[in-house]
Amino acid sequence: MKKIINFIKNFLLDLIPALGGLIGKVALVSSFALVWAKELGISTPNFVFDNVRLELIIGSLITLIIAIFIPNTAPVGTLAPLIVLIPTMAGFGVHPFILSIFIGMIGIISIKTNVFKKLLSLSGYICKTSVTLIFGISGVLLCVQRLCLFFGNRLVPLLLLIISLGMIYIFLLIFKKAWLIIPIAACISLLYGWIFGIETTSSFSSFNSIQFNPIYWWEDIWGIGFGFNLKTILKTFPFALFVVFLWTIDTLSIQAIINSDLKKKDKKEEDLNVNRSFTAVSIRNIIGGLFGGAQTGSLWRSFLIPLYMMKRPMRCSAIILGIMGTIVGITAIPIKYLSFPPLVWTVLLFGIFIPFINTGIKNIILIENIKSRIIIILLTALGVIFNPILSWFGAIIYEKINKDKRSI
Repeated sequence: MKKIINFIKNFLLDLIPALGGLIGKVALVSSFALVWAKELGISTPNFVFDNVRLELIIGSLITLIIAIFIPNTAPVGTLAPLIVLIPTMAGFGVHPFILSIFIGMIGIISIKTNVFKKLLSLSGYICKTSVTLIFGISGVLLCVQRLCLFFGNRLVPLLLLIISLGMIYIFLLIFKKAWLIIPIAACISLLYGWIFGIETTSSFSSFNSIQFNPIYWWEDIWGIGFGFNLKTILKTFPFALFVVFLWTIDTLSIQAIINSDLKKKDKKEEDLNVNRSFTAVSIRNIIGGLFGGAQTGSLWRSFLIPLYMMKRPMRCSAIILGIMGTIVGITAIPIKYLSFPPLVWTVLLFGIFIPFINTGIKNIILIENIKSRIIIILLTALGVIFNPILSWFGAIIYEKINKDKRSI
């Protein structure tokens, strides 16, 4: 009886990060598909809905394979910071299919030649802390902006939603249960939608079986073909290189969360193999691009953050995530609820971006050097206002000159 109780308890604990990853995945893929559709003038019915299903099935199946056969490898998720660059890429002539293929190829080459590892090793304590804060603050600003746009003049439900979830999050922090915030935010967002008479399900014109046909997706759904011409290839290549740099920054922010929340005795067991993880990410980008996916892949942050906050082993939770994601992608119905905008943005706000800020602040407090604290604040401001790449590069130069590297 005791074994059964422990099994149920562990299953419920492993379910939390899996649920967070599922909700975050739907949110981010929806965002990618919406922005690409707007910028490229795609009017195909159910483009966003079917793209979420496609990416969810592909990502979940790969996650299952990784969790079962490749230990200490992170599930492959979505590169959230790239969303804001899609209008620029589309205007410049970047093709999403060519972009995905290039990213996968460059990623594999950079990993096999140890270029990616060298980029990571250049970054020290100041770099990791500033990048973590940049992602956190930029994400909070984005979420608040999107929530304001959704609610418009309906300030009462907006304020009640933010204030109530803010109080709950503080309460959870005090009692060291912050990993519960994602399912709580999802439930409360849906509850508020019902109370204030806001439609909580997205409507779609029809429900079809998902297609895994590259010609169908790129010719019929996207309507832009495969982009096999020299001009498009040359315009896309620099942005593919830039994505690999963003992977570096994404990895640093995840490592800051891992090293901040894992106990010393757990570090060896839960050591994240970066090379394996980003090899999987590279392959996943190629597969997703081939079948018509809109997202650009990276680590699955909405899964990893609650996982490491809870100090849970990765494999069991990742298997649950893979099974859940596959089921949701095939059945499709839960996507209508999971794509409810207040749910999407509050989950990202309290489940991903605020934990980054919390980790960054903890790291600043640990620094005794006032000069280093000021540098972190300045670099953070630079990254939020202009570009995180500038902050990352500036931090590397500063740490190289001052030889002020510490192990986070």
